[in-house]
Amino acid sequence: MPRPEPSSTTAGPAARRSRGRHARPRIDRRDGRWIGARSCLAFVLWLVPACLACGQSMFLAANDGEELWRRTVATVSADWPIVRAVEPDFTASPPTEGVIETAWVEAAVGARDAWPPRRQRVVVRLVPASSGAWIDAAVETQTFGGAGESSGLLLAGGWQAAAGPDPFTGSLVAQLAPGVDPVVELPPLDDVAVLAAPRQELPWSGARFPRLTRAGVKVVEDYRNFYDCESLVCLTAAFGAGAVMANTGFDTTMQNAWQRGVEPTQLGTFFSGCKDIGEGRYALPIFGAAAATGLVFEGNPVGDVVGEWGSRSLRIFVVGAPPLYALQWATGASRPGESSAGSDWKFFDDNNGVSGHAFVGAVPFLAAADMVESPLLKGTLYVCSTFVAFSRMTDDAHYPSQIFLGWYLAWASARAVDATEMRFAGFEVSVMPVPIGDLGGMAVQTRW
Repeated sequence: MPRPEPSSTTAGPAARRSRGRHARPRIDRRDGRWIGARSCLAFVLWLVPACLACGQSMFLAANDGEELWRRTVATVSADWPIVRAVEPDFTASPPTEGVIETAWVEAAVGARDAWPPRRQRVVVRLVPASSGAWIDAAVETQTFGGAGESSGLLLAGGWQAAAGPDPFTGSLVAQLAPGVDPVVELPPLDDVAVLAAPRQELPWSGARFPRLTRAGVKVVEDYRNFYDCESLVCLTAAFGAGAVMANTGFDTTMQNAWQRGVEPTQLGTFFSGCKDIGEGRYALPIFGAAAATGLVFEGNPVGDVVGEWGSRSLRIFVVGAPPLYALQWATGASRPGESSAGSDWKFFDDNNGVSGHAFVGAVPFLAAADMVESPLLKGTLYVCSTFVAFSRMTDDAHYPSQIFLGWYLAWASARAVDATEMRFAGFEVSVMPVPIGDLGGMAVQTRW
């Protein structure tokens, strides 16, 4: 049977990047799932010989499969007398494997009268594949057993198979393509329990009301992610940029230019029509209905997608709304035309320093963007998340700094919610060494 083509479950000297819905899993060090670099290196040095003893097949890239077959025959025949060579059929569908068998030869021993005698041969199998072939080689060993003496008579014996065949693939591939790193067929990672991430029970699995507990646990984790050190540093930097925009001539200059150049155009009319997307009285019931749909139709593919979107959107609002409200008052800025101070921050003097519409209007698009894989679709959703913010500038209801801060709060909240989803998505990360010719590499596999 032909082996599968190289995929994300195969690796070279460096681990291939896994692709999928969650292409960048966050490993939580607090869960005990983080394997330090030193530990990994120690395990690699210890387990590479064990992996070499497993005799995994190796994929060797080649533009001409027939030429690779000829080189394989020549390489084997240089050290072993070949008695049988069945050429693979590269044109068949699926292609048939090629087999090389050598004659039995006496194994090299330390003493000429060593007993019992041993003999060895090499068996090589080559399976054609796209852009190369899978190679599996082993050295079979037999010992002469069953012989002995009884009452002065010599009893006849026979050749018996010794322990399992010794791997020969790595040495053969190293001779066929010196300096080239082949792709190794990984053994089942379940067998490498020493490096496997421990499966952890979800916090709500044993609760009396698991759905309610799940929602509470995720919201708490959302807040923890939003107020962690890294997020607070970014939030401080964003509000520092907003302060510069608001308390200099930037806001007024940009606002006047927008009113002259965009507001009278069809683009300005389009932006003005997007304002209702940011109305909380419309958005929140939609988010709640979507989340409820996911609970009612849990297990249904469509219901799960709708429910996840609603749940993410609600939690983004729950995480971002308190700091939004607090910062609206703390900055004390006014709308265009409301005060002689313009966009300047006058602490606790007014409550328009951050745009609530820009925040709410970005939530549904940012939640959806975190659920899709396509870069094009993800980028499109990010662009759409700014439409409501631009509508507030077009309607002369907020300054640029105010819509920027409202949008950024939605984005930061979405990052916190997505980090929570990644943590509880059921990821398992396994790390194991793999043989690459005469060297060693490391493979990383993620499951969800």
